[in-house]
Amino acid sequence: MHQLPLGEAETRQDAAVAVILAVQCVEVFFNIFFRVLVSETSYSHAEHRICADLKNPRFGLDRKLKEWPAAVFGKGLELGSGTGQRFIALKNTRHRLMHFTSSHQTNSIPGVEIHGLADISVYSELSLQSAFDALRTAEDFLCEVFMLRGIAKDNLPHAMHSWTGRPPT
Repeated sequence: MHQLPLGEAETRQDAAVAVILAVQCVEVFFNIFFRVLVSETSYSHAEHRICADLKNPRFGLDRKLKEWPAAVFGKGLELGSGTGQRFIALKNTRHRLMHFTSSHQTNSIPGVEIHGLADISVYSELSLQSAFDALRTAEDFLCEVFMLRGIAKDNLPHAMHSWTGRPPT
């Protein structure tokens, strides 16, 4: 069995946790942000919709990303390019980490038979940079939501501070 250099296994594990948490934090942000937003007069037209979706356990992140901004702001997030596309790729990496696939093949060598192997290629590709990229992508994606709401670029650090606790730098 191939042994990773000391520290590389821990780095890969930490990167996997960073990817998973970055996507989860965006979903939590969406739940809270849009719930708070629809309590404001300007966005109350979408309150029933957002509250009903929040009560539905089958209403997942994909639908929130695609439907909520359009329902609340009248326009959706760009998910096919730029920051939106990077976030979708991050979400898909998270999905592949959590829902890995296995083969149904049998491999045999004398004295040993292995039935099915897990595909861990996405995990094997993780690095320290993957963790930093996951954080940056999640933060940039939140800024896209803020801008869709009408927050000016120069006020994005303050919006991030208000909603995430990350102070402006």
